[in-house]
Parts: sequence; structure tokens; C-alpha cells
Amino acid sequence: MTDIRVLVVDHLSDRREQLVSLIESQEVVAVQASSCEAAEQVLQREPIHLILSETELPKKSGLYLLQETKKHYPDIEVILLTHNSSSFNLLQALRQGAYDFIIRPVDTGEILSNTLARAINHHRQKVGRAKQLAELESKNNQLEQALRRMKRLHQAIRSLALCNDIQSIFTGMLQATVEEVGAKSGFLAFFDHSRGHLGIKVSHGISYAVSHAYTKQLPAGLALAVARRAKPVLVADEFPGGLLALGVEGELGHLITTPGMLSVPITFNGRVAGLMLVSGHRKNGPFTKQDLHFMNQLVAHALLLSEKVGQIHQLQRGQHCHTEPHKLYRDPEAHAESLMNRS
Repeated sequence: MTDIRVLVVDHLSDRREQLVSLIESQEVVAVQASSCEAAEQVLQREPIHLILSETELPKKSGLYLLQETKKHYPDIEVILLTHNSSSFNLLQALRQGAYDFIIRPVDTGEILSNTLARAINHHRQKVGRAKQLAELESKNNQLEQALRRMKRLHQAIRSLALCNDIQSIFTGMLQATVEEVGAKSGFLAFFDHSRGHLGIKVSHGISYAVSHAYTKQLPAGLALAVARRAKPVLVADEFPGGLLALGVEGELGHLITTPGMLSVPITFNGRVAGLMLVSGHRKNGPFTKQDLHFMNQLVAHALLLSEKVGQIHQLQRGQHCHTEPHKLYRDPEAHAESLMNRS
């Protein structure tokens, strides 16, 4: 039995039953309708691939059914059966999209079987071409999106390369990530390894009061657990129950916004220094692997730029900064050197 469904339309039950019998003998599913109106109702509620219809139907003709079918269901092939084989009728039907004609009487199943086989093969080829075209368009769209994102990544990297201090590099990195992935908020937090505390140093989209409260130490909740995991994290949309259970009062809703979360560890010399975390996707949809890849790549380049200026460990100690740019340290070189000696 094939997956093709044929709708047989004829107002005379004996002729209709004969056609159904011939069709089912070919292991094809047949559905019946006694009028054009009944056929339209079938098309609205059931999947139909081919229509085999008498032209001379009461009230509305088979030609009318052909027109309506091609208007609303262009992928359905229509074969007409008729006693009137005039060239005018044939031409009219072909112009309106009929696949073929069968001239009555249908004495044997040979003509019907051959016509159906050709129509089924034509339908499957058309569906296959449409599927291939859709897949090709999808791949082209994905490629175009990847190229656009790569361009924006390069633009963000060039902007960061113009920065000459650690605060500007990381503030720019966070802002570029939040804007690119469509997050509502984000922050960078770094470990003070001497005490094991994780504190926020840069934030975006988070109130100053909340961000400043966690400058020295984040609570032992979701953010700290993600930082200690030291691996990229993608929560595309709604948080799973296990992650929600890690959140503590004041963290979810104020510091981490649902739905969705992206997190990338920040490492230096093989050691986890902290993390960048953004959360709360906007109307552009759930976070994706491409979003996480963009974020990961930008962090990697920012770390290289930070290493150049020799200031990466400044964020493990020192004052909190919000979105307004200002100098973190009056003597960054000396401070970086002291932190490196402590590591």
C-alpha cells in the first residue's frame, strides 16, 4: 500500500465504486465524494494527493473542481474523466492545470492504472524537487547568517583592539555580546582565588544597586555553580528544573533573567579566572549554538588583547565598574604584577 491518497469524485455510485475498486487493486488508498461540494469538504479535512473526477457533475462541474483545487491546493494533481472528448474541453482543462484526461468508458484498469502511475510519479518528483529546493534555500540562509555573524564578530574584535585598558576591553566585549545575541542583561565575574569568592566586575542591563551588591562576592547559587563548572553553558529557552533549583533569592530575576542563558568561562594560563554570563533572550527567539560560538570567540580574542596589555588579573581584585567607562586602577602595571606574584 502506497502513501498516496486518491479522491474519486462521481455522482453515480456504481461508476464511483468501479473506479475505487480499480484504484485499490493497485494498492492505492481511495477516498470517495459524490459531488464537487463534497469533494471540497474532503480536501479541507484530509490529505489528498490526486483527484480523479468526472467532468459532468450536478450543480458544479469537474472543471470547477479543477479550478478550485489548483487555486487552493496547487500540488494536487487532477485527472478528469469525460464522455465529451472535444478539443475545446480538453484545451480548457489543460490550461487550467489538469494533469490528464481519461475518456469513458473505462472498461479495463489498464488505462487508469497507467495514468495513475504516471501521475503518482509526477507528484513525487514535484514534491522531491520542492523539498530539495527548500533544503537548498535553508542551507543558503544558514550560510548567509553565518557570514553576517562572522562579519559582526570581526567588527567587534576590531573595536576591542582599539581599547588600551582592561576595563574598556571587557566592557566592550560584554556589550557586543549582549547586543549580538539579543540578551536582556549580562555580567562578567572574576574569582578572588585567595578567598575563593566570585565577584562581579562589569555588568550590562543590571541595576547598579544589584550589581554593586555582588562586587565582592556572589551568593553560592547558580552563577557560582556555572563558574566552577568551567565549561560553556547554553540554555536555549526555559530553564530546566535542576538549574532553577540552584538559584538563590535575589539572583534569579535580578541578576539572571529568564528565559535562556549563555555562559563562557574566562581562563588565563590554564586557570579559570571567572565567567561571562548573559541571560534573557529577547523577541528574536531562543539562544542558539551560534550565539554561544560568537560569545566564545569574542571572549578568546578579548583575552588575547588583555594579555597584550598585561592587565588580565586586575579584575580579580579592585573596585566594581558598571556600564559607565572609568579607570579601574591608577597603576595597572604594578597592580597586575602583584596579582601575578600572588597566583
